[in-house]
Parts: sequence; structure tokens; C-alpha cells
Amino acid sequence: MQNKSATKKSQRRITVSRRALLASGSAAAASALAVGTVSAEESVTEETRTLRSGTKYETSAYIREAPTAGETVLVLGGVHGNERAGIDAAHTVREWGFDQGTLVVIPEANAPAVRDHTYSGPDGDLNQQFPAGQSPTTSIAGAIWDFITEMDPAAVIDMHSSMGIWDSPRGPDGFGQAIFPSAAGNARSVADRTTNSLTEAHIHPSEQYGTDYEFTVGNTLAGEHPRLIHKVSADLGRAGYLTEVTRHDTDLATRTDWSESIAATLLGHHGIAVDRPE
Repeated sequence: MQNKSATKKSQRRITVSRRALLASGSAAAASALAVGTVSAEESVTEETRTLRSGTKYETSAYIREAPTAGETVLVLGGVHGNERAGIDAAHTVREWGFDQGTLVVIPEANAPAVRDHTYSGPDGDLNQQFPAGQSPTTSIAGAIWDFITEMDPAAVIDMHSSMGIWDSPRGPDGFGQAIFPSAAGNARSVADRTTNSLTEAHIHPSEQYGTDYEFTVGNTLAGEHPRLIHKVSADLGRAGYLTEVTRHDTDLATRTDWSESIAATLLGHHGIAVDRPE
């Protein structure tokens, strides 16, 4: 955060989150914890955790808490390192204000893939390392899963982009413009309401994008594949959303804006009403 002058209005304080206290029983977790600072005028406190510290997969996770208790929602970007819109959107999500609940963000889940701008990391496709009912198959997948279970979120949002458009003849095959919900936590109904509002807000008013670009709901994820949201559904029984925007004839700014809108809308449906600057 930016430094401010030492006035009463901007006086800084250090806040230890409730989750830091819960985690303090683990020496490894405590050593990875950096307590964030906020101004006296600000209402959201932040902790930074370091996952896989000292390894090629080292990455930051941010735990942001409002003063009023509420649901916890976890947002990830960068599971695939070349899907920049989700990464940039996750970094922006981390900056949003909100009055109730806990927002947890991992902007660069697969750090080496993000650095190299590649789909997969040194140990392959991270989104194929979360088999339901079993331990994750790599160290970074295990660290992410342990962190998710510690946070105990009501919902997990995993942001991606795709070359094509889901269930559309336009462009190459792909998964874009779709939200793939978990089978748990009323996620499919939430995804349906979210896609309808996104289409009305972004696609119908545009002269550039036709009906092929309307947002839709994809397959329900229930544990059949070793992807993260499948595991969230099958092992945690929680709402999960694998979100996809298309890279077909879109620029990064547009895809990032769409990804941010998806995240903001889903967060709102789970009790975290964010202050998203226009």
C-alpha cells in the first residue's frame, strides 16, 4: 500500500486478522505470514501468506477482512500462466473495498507459468492436479488445497480465458464466455443469474459483439475430472465457479474487464458487495 503522511487522518496501524490467530498453531504457517497494515480510515485489513516459500512456485495469497463478519470467498488467477485476463483481474480484485465478509485472493497461483507466460508450469497443467477424494498430485497443488481448506470458503472463483467460445460455431473450439459451476452450494443457479446480468451489461449494448458472445452456463462440475473446482464440489461440498472469457477477437483490456465483472457479480451473490471503481 502507498505510504501516507503522518497525520491523524492517515495514521497507520497494524492489525492481526482472526485467521492469523487461527493459523498461529502452525509454525510453518506462522513463518510464512506477513501482517498487513491499513490506515485508520480504512476498514479492510489484510494479511499476506507466502505459499511454497523459497521454491520456484513461491506465490502470495492475500486474506482481506471487513470489520463485519460474513462469508469467505476465495478468488484465483494464474492457474494457467498465459491467461493474463484472470491474473490481472485477480490483482484488481485484491484492491476492492467491501464492508462485510472475507475476500481471499491468489492472483498468480502457478507463479513459474505466469513468469514464463505459459499454459503449464514445470510440473504440468496445474488444473489437472486436484483429483477428488485424493491428495493433490504436486507440491503446489497441495499447498493451494491446504490453504483453501484452511480458509474454509463458502465459494471459490477460478478465473481463466479460452481461445474459443463455449457451444458456439464462431472461432476455434473453446470454453470462453461461460461459467462452469460446481454441483454444490446452489452454484448453478448463481451462475445462471450472473451470466444473464453480464450479458445485459456487456454484450447486448455493444455493437461489436453478437449473440455468440453472450455469457452462458457450462457443464456442472461434480468431481469427474482432477480440476480444482471439481474438487471443491466433491470434497468440500461448496460453491465453485470456473470462469472463462474468450480470447477470440477480443483485446486484453476487454477480457480483463469481463473477468472483473464476473468476479464482482459472483462475490455479490455470496454476500461480499465490493466497491468496484468504474
